[in-house]
Amino acid sequence: MSFFGDLIAGDAAAKASNYNAALLDRDAKLKEQQAEQGYKVFEQYDLPRFDYFAEKQRGALETSFAGAGVEFSGSAYSLALENQIMVDTDRDMMQYNAEIARDQGINDAIMQRAEANVERYRGRVAKTASYFRAASSLLTDASTVGVI
Repeated sequence: MSFFGDLIAGDAAAKASNYNAALLDRDAKLKEQQAEQGYKVFEQYDLPRFDYFAEKQRGALETSFAGAGVEFSGSAYSLALENQIMVDTDRDMMQYNAEIARDQGINDAIMQRAEANVERYRGRVAKTASYFRAASSLLTDASTVGVI
């Protein structure tokens, strides 16, 4: 009797889809956590380290000017200004890359959750389709027996 087989198959398909969706949700959460953790590493380690070395470089440049007896004006000032612009540009690029990496991870998580929702929908459709197949099977069986 395919009536019960259809119902069992539909229920199994729905359970498999829900399991797959749960795995996708878990992966999405991991991607979000990795994205946020990567950005925190940037904020708490990479950026302060960059600032430390940039300040150290600036100090060394000023010390070398002072040690050489160069006034901090004219070309020396221009060199220091150019150096500061390069440091600021590098800092901005680091910030941009860290934000892009974080946002990419969050977008990947969003896509995983959307895929999980599609998987759940597939399970519901499979279960509903199994009800229709089961009903069709009952009608077919009933018509061959002559009940209808």
